[in-house]
Amino acid sequence: MKILSIDYGIKRIGLALGDTTLGIALPLEVIENKGEKTLQAISDKVIDLGVHTILIGLPLTQMGKEGQRAKEVKGFTEKLRDFLPEDVEIILWDERYTTEEAYRLMQGVGLKRKERLKDSLSAYIILLEYMESL
Repeated sequence: MKILSIDYGIKRIGLALGDTTLGIALPLEVIENKGEKTLQAISDKVIDLGVHTILIGLPLTQMGKEGQRAKEVKGFTEKLRDFLPEDVEIILWDERYTTEEAYRLMQGVGLKRKERLKDSLSAYIILLEYMESL
């Protein structure tokens, strides 16, 4: 089963792709968040790659509660649902500390490159955590 992992951001959205049958995951890309144009681009990617499940990072607070950022992600998720084929499942996944983990993995990488990579690496970490839970 192919999974597209999404690390949502107001400016940029990180993507990672995994395949549970092959047991692999990889950071895919970072796309600019441009509203409906981005939603359509994600939908096109889901169809082109044969994705069955979308995993979206849900930024909970340290106490495990939903704050403003989680509400933004849920709004994005609702809008995205309208662009997807009906058989695509969407799963919200606790993404606490994934950005910190992404920065830890990028030790020694220049600041500009870190900013470019952190979103897709965060999506990748979300995906790894999910796949490990299966």
